[in-house]
Order: sequence, then structure tokens, then C-alpha cells
Amino acid sequence: MSKEELEHPIYLINFEEYLRPKQPHKSTALQCFDKPIKPESQFFKIYKRLKFVRWLRETRSKLSKKLEQVPLPRFLNFLRERNDDGLCKPKTGFEIYCEMSSIHGFHLFVGAKTWQRVLWWIFICIAVVLSLLVLIMSYGRSAETPTIRYIESIMQPSGERSIPFPALTICDSNRISKRSLLSKARKWDVTSNSLQQLPWLPKRNLGQVSESMINTLSWLNFTWSEVLEQLSPQLCETQLLTCLWQGETQSCKDLFATTWSYSEGRCCSFMGQPKCSLTSGQSAKGLTIRLATKLEDYGSSSAVTAGFHFFIHEAGTTVDATTQRVFLPKATESHLMLKPYETHASSYIASLPIEQRLCYLPNERKMFQFSIYNQENCVAECRSARIFEKCGCVPPHMPSRWYWSQCPVGQYKCVQDQDLSWDELQSHCNCLPPCQFYRYDVHSDVTNLDASQSMTNVNNDGFFQNFNASDELVVHIYFDSLSAEQLRLDVYENWLTFIGTFGGITGLFMGCSFVSVFELVFFVCVRPTCNWLLRQRVRYRLRRRRRQIEQAANGN
Repeated sequence: MSKEELEHPIYLINFEEYLRPKQPHKSTALQCFDKPIKPESQFFKIYKRLKFVRWLRETRSKLSKKLEQVPLPRFLNFLRERNDDGLCKPKTGFEIYCEMSSIHGFHLFVGAKTWQRVLWWIFICIAVVLSLLVLIMSYGRSAETPTIRYIESIMQPSGERSIPFPALTICDSNRISKRSLLSKARKWDVTSNSLQQLPWLPKRNLGQVSESMINTLSWLNFTWSEVLEQLSPQLCETQLLTCLWQGETQSCKDLFATTWSYSEGRCCSFMGQPKCSLTSGQSAKGLTIRLATKLEDYGSSSAVTAGFHFFIHEAGTTVDATTQRVFLPKATESHLMLKPYETHASSYIASLPIEQRLCYLPNERKMFQFSIYNQENCVAECRSARIFEKCGCVPPHMPSRWYWSQCPVGQYKCVQDQDLSWDELQSHCNCLPPCQFYRYDVHSDVTNLDASQSMTNVNNDGFFQNFNASDELVVHIYFDSLSAEQLRLDVYENWLTFIGTFGGITGLFMGCSFVSVFELVFFVCVRPTCNWLLRQRVRYRLRRRRRQIEQAANGN
């Protein structure tokens, strides 16, 4: 045998019957193509002679041999290099999967050496660990902040989606009418200095209130409510002079009503109505009112300067010490410009428990006094319930059930002991904010009035008739624009965003997709099942053929 024949050995290949070509005249013999040897250039020969290049090639060869000798665990035998010895060996299922997989890098396992397979396997394991860490961090952040509030759109008002005008509550800094104080002090035979403390009972210490005076009022059978109503100034009736609503003069009695606040006393409230809303061309109109401070009737003031507290809040909300307020002194003209915000909850919020979203959906918590749930109403009802539990009664003008009695003046000490702070009430009542609400930011512009300037030349249909600039104030309240920001309270991560997060992280680190999952399911479950069924079918045919041969032999 010649030398050339020894360099190209010949292998005998036996084909099964089903592998024989159906058209032999079109079949071609097996051919072996050797890789053509390219002549080395002069530059490449110089490059090979470099010491660093030779050392690098020797080191790589030694490292490759050492890695091939490293004992691998049995479950990592697929990382060893194939040794075909020139024969056609069937590929394993793992190699077939690597060739067809869409995951980056798996095709490198086929035809690679052992050290290359081990190195690439380490890279894949690192990518899997990093993707798991990022997924765990994303889940931890979602668990830490389950809800998120963001600007959904700039809402343009229209007939169907109008922005409700807020409720306005005006409370005088003067708590006691001086004329009523002197008159009732003579009638009830008590000193005016001690009597003027009564409207401040929730805010006063026991030492500041005369016990003998309280006993006298209790003996006269005066209720706490009667004392407050007779001593408080008549704000809506005497101090609210003229009103303009949407540019038209209207009776203040039709727009305002007397309300009571546990912390502020007698107030006058403009309650927002469905028709009181922001529509096109009405932002600069709004509400304009004219008030008289009546400084000569001040009997007990909550501020050094005479004026009024303006509370801007959502309709149906009670007023307390935490409500947004603006104090406007006398002899001023003020502009209160409102910036409305609407917050609504998405449908996914209801899937979260209350302990995670930390807010109540509409009709989720029932109130016994108020028809609308919000944090202020909840705290007011909770405070009343706590006072009734400890004292057996509730102070006047506080939320109460029909069978709760009103506290007399003599129960002042018990009521004062239950005047808890906001944090204590929050821990006791669990009054969470609502998930859907309106909020109004207030920007004020206050200008002093010039008493020497006459208002008779102003075209206002008698709005400034008999105007006294030194004792009165004018307030304009309106929206500052024709649009409002609509905020959306949503879950930080729902099933749709989770799919996006999971797909983005796994695609970034490993190049995975749904197709990769289907491929894995196919090669792990479907393909082995089909192969097993095919083997069972072949075995069945072989057994049937064997039985037919045996039956034919027995028949002969």
C-alpha cells in the first residue's frame, strides 16, 4: 500500500436498508475534501518566531491538556470533548439541542474542546446567577413599594369630565362675640374673663378654666352646645356681606351655610356642588366674597391679627387642625389661585391587600355619620367614638350616633383627657387616606387695601356698596388654569410589567425568550416522548414480523 493511501484511510460504511438511495443512478460516491494549505507569508513567519507568541501558544496547549485531565462530575460529562476517531458517531440529545437552541452561546458546545466548553459553561452559570439576583432585587423593590403614583395625563375640562370646585370653609379668628359675652356674663352671674374660655375648652388646660363657673353653668342646666352657639359670632349672618359666583351676584345665604368644627368653632362653609365646576371660560371667575371683621366685637381671638382662616378642602370633608388653610388679615384684597389634582386608582389596586396599598377604596370602609370616606372624617368619627367610650357622651357638633348623648359642661375634664395627638389617633383608629380623591394646591396673592380710594367707580353691580376698606377684606378664589393634572395610583408591578421585567433581564443576560422556553420544553419532554413512541412502534413491528416468521415455519 502506498504512502498516500496510508495518509487517507478508507472506512467501510454499511447503510441500513431504509437508508439506501431510492434512485441509485443519481447517487454520488462519498468524497473527502482536505483543507487547502495556504502558503505562509513572511510576516506570519516572523510573528511565529516571537518569544511571547511562542510562550502564549505553549501555555495555551499546556492549560488545555491540564483541563482535559481534570476529573469532572458525572453530571458534567457532556462538557468533555468528543473523540470520534474519524468515525461518524450519533450526536447526543444535548448536542442537538445546542445546535438548534436560540439561547446565545449554546452552539459553542458543539465541536469545541473541553477547556472551551468548561469556560463557556462558567460564563453561562454566571449569567444565570446575575439574572436571578437582578430578578430578586426587582421583586424586593416591588414588595417594598407595592404602589406608585404618577401623572397619567393633563385633563382638559369638558361637560362630561368637569373638575369640581373645592369646598371652602371660613372660620373667624374671633371665637367670642364681645357683645354676647358681656350680656351672658351678667345674665349667668359669672365673670366675662372666665366665660370667654368656654369656646376654647378643647384647647385649654383645666387650670385656665374656672371650676366654679362650670359648676354654675351646670346648675343653670345650660348645655355645652347652647353656650357655644350663644357666645360665638354669627359669621354667615352678619360678617359675610356680598358674594359673586361665576361673575354673577348671588345671595350668600344660598351659597354658604353654618358649620361647626371641633377645633375651629363656628364657621361658614361653601360646599362644592356638581354644577360648581371648572369649565371652559370660567377659570378667572370662580367665587368672590366680601367679609367684615368687626374688630369692635372681638372678645377672644386665636390670632394676633384680625382676619379669617380659609380652609380649602374636598367637598364632604370635615375641617380640623390638619386641613390646608390660608390666613387672610383685614384691609386686604386677596387672590387664592387653585391648582387641582385628581387621583384615581387603577383596577389592579383592588388586588392588593389594605396592609400593602395603605389606602381605602370607595365604599370599603363605612362611616356612621359622613357619607364620604376620607382621612379627616375617619379621625373625627374615631375621636367621637373614643370620647363616648371613656366619658359616656360626646361634645357638641361632633359626629355621633343617634343614641349617643351630648356632654354637659361638667364633663369638660373627661373630654380634655381624651384630646389625643394626630399620631395617637392614627395608631388607634387606623384611618388610612382614600385611594381616590381631589387635591387643591393654593397660591395666594395678598394686597393691602387703600382706605382713601373710593370703590364707587367700580362697575360691580353694588358689590362694593358701603365698603369700609379699613375693616373689610375681599377674596377672589378661582382656578389658575383650564386644565388639571390627573394622577394614577397603580401597583408597582402587575403581571404584564412582570413579564416585561423578566423577559428584559433574561434577554439581557442570557438572550432568552419564549421561543427558548418552547425549545427547552420540546427537547426535554416532546422529543424524548416521540423517540420512545417510535422505539415502541419499531419493537412492535419486529415482534409482529417475528411471530409471522414463526407461524410460517410452523405451518411448513
